[in-house]
Amino acid sequence: MTYKVVFYQNAVDFLGKALTDLSIDGTRNNLILGLALRLKDDIHAYTENDPMLAIVTDEQGANAAMAIMTPPFPMILHSDPVNSEALETLADALIKSDWQILGVNGEAQASDVFALIWKQKTGLETRINTNLRAYELKKIEDFGYPPGRMRVAKESDAQIVCDMLNAMRDELVGLPGSPATPEGALKSIRLSRTFFWVVDDQIVSITTAVRPQIKGICISGVYTPPEFRRRGYARALVAEVTREMFARGYQLTNLFTDLANPTSNKIYQEIGYKPVCDYHQYTFEAV
Repeated sequence: MTYKVVFYQNAVDFLGKALTDLSIDGTRNNLILGLALRLKDDIHAYTENDPMLAIVTDEQGANAAMAIMTPPFPMILHSDPVNSEALETLADALIKSDWQILGVNGEAQASDVFALIWKQKTGLETRINTNLRAYELKKIEDFGYPPGRMRVAKESDAQIVCDMLNAMRDELVGLPGSPATPEGALKSIRLSRTFFWVVDDQIVSITTAVRPQIKGICISGVYTPPEFRRRGYARALVAEVTREMFARGYQLTNLFTDLANPTSNKIYQEIGYKPVCDYHQYTFEAV
């Protein structure tokens, strides 16, 4: 079997070829699908650099692998079922086109296979940076709520949002990309997708809804400052934001957790989130 790689100049054409396959399982594919849909509306939504959008097809024209990268973020990879020949063809095309690939993120097996191929072809070291689990929720479970309530962030909250997201970045050392800015925070606020948990008018937790898919949307950026932790605020906030997303017409919500953080994996399952698959994010480094 021979494979060919097509690089796309825009997400509209990419989705024209990829959307049917990616929509089959919105949660399993929520990262690459959500990115592509966002780039369709704004090709520079995530970075000023031009993105890389590629699809590998077989002799019959069927999709065998797909990839999106918004530098300097890792390349997001999809290949289901995993096709090592297609991934090798993709690697060769990326090298020939002089794309600088700093890492890869995707469903565990596909990411593992590509990282090994990349190491063999470039001599770079590959290191797992994060081991994530994708969860999906269609029905919220009952549980006890702490004091407080959910509040949708307002434009006047932009600096607070920025400060909390940067505090989270400081704890998660090594995140690619630039620090949050008030201007960036306003984009989500104006879409009414940034939320707080508030107790006695004090903001104690934050989260955002990002990357709308066909049927679902992803809950992300969940952060509670250290002095407010272990009180159930994040769990309650995620549950109420999930409920709000259902009210807005989404059929499901999804999110990622770091498997190194047992607390987050526990509290989201208490809400009703069910594990779907694992993602491995690699960093590529010179020896």
